[in-house]
Amino acid sequence: MNGKKIGLMKTLSPKNRAIIAMLISAFSFSIMGIAVKLAVDVPLYEKVFFRNFITLFLAFYMVRKKGGSYFGHRESRPFLLARSIIGVLGVVTFYYALSEIDVATATTIQKLSQFWVLIFSAIFLNEKIRLKQYLYLLIALIGVIIVSKPTHIGILWPTLVCFASSVFAGIAFTFLSKLKTYESPSTIVFFFSFFSTVVMIIPMILSFKMITFYELIILLLMGCGALGGQVFMTIAYHEASASDVSIYAYANVFFSAILSMMIWNTLPDIWSVMGILLIIGASYMNFKEVQRYELEEGQSCCDHVSN
Repeated sequence: MNGKKIGLMKTLSPKNRAIIAMLISAFSFSIMGIAVKLAVDVPLYEKVFFRNFITLFLAFYMVRKKGGSYFGHRESRPFLLARSIIGVLGVVTFYYALSEIDVATATTIQKLSQFWVLIFSAIFLNEKIRLKQYLYLLIALIGVIIVSKPTHIGILWPTLVCFASSVFAGIAFTFLSKLKTYESPSTIVFFFSFFSTVVMIIPMILSFKMITFYELIILLLMGCGALGGQVFMTIAYHEASASDVSIYAYANVFFSAILSMMIWNTLPDIWSVMGILLIIGASYMNFKEVQRYELEEGQSCCDHVSN
C-alpha cells in the first residue's frame, strides 16, 4: 500500500507535489497552533522550549546524515545568530498571541510576514519592490486594524503582539535569503533550534510549572506539529519556487478555523472575518504580482539571450 502511495506521488509533477507538501505543512502548523491554545496552563517559555527541543533532534539527525556543519562557517555565524535571535522573538510573540486570541486570526496576522520580507529585502538585499505591493500591504494593514478592534483593549494588545511577530518573522526570512548562499538548510535549522532551546532554559526555569501527563501529550503534539510544518514546507520549496506554492500556506487559516470549531465550537466574529478576508485578499494579489514579475523577468532574460 505504501509503495502505491509513493508511486502515485512520483507520477505527480513537482509543482503538484509541492502543493501537497505545503498543504500538509499548513495542517501541521494548525495542529501546532491548536496545541498551543490547549496548553492554557503551561507557561509561555515552557511551550517555546518544548517546541524547539523536539525540533532539535531531527535537525541534529539531518546535519549528521549530510555530514554538514552544526554551527556553520565563521563568516556566516553573525547572520545565523541574528536570524536565531529574531526567530526566537517571533516564536515567543506568536505563541503569546495564540494564547490570547483565536488561532485563525493570529495565524492570518502572522502571515503578514511575506510583506515584511519584501520590504526588508528591498532595504538590505537591494531587491525590487513594486508600488502595487505597497498598496497591498496597506490593504492588509487595514485588515489588521479591523481584526484588532481598537475599542476592545483586551484584544488590541495581543493583536499588536501578533503583528510584531509577523515583523520578526519577516526579518528572520530575510536573513534566510542571505544565508542560503552560505549554509545548508539543515545547518540553519539546527543552529536556530539549538540556540532557541538554550536561551529558553533560564526563562523556563524561572516560570517552571510541573506539567501533567495530558499537558505533556499536548506539548509533544505541539512540537510534532511545528516539526511537520517545517519539514513539509522545506519539501514544498525544494520541489517548486516560492511564488508557485507560498499562497497555499494560507490553508493554515482554514484548517485552524475548522479545528477550532470542532474543539471549542467557536469561529472568528464578523469583524475578524472581514479583517482576515482583507489580509488574505491582499496577500493573494501580492502573490500574483510576484508571479507576474518573475514571468516578466524570465521573458526579459530569454529576450536578452536570443539577442
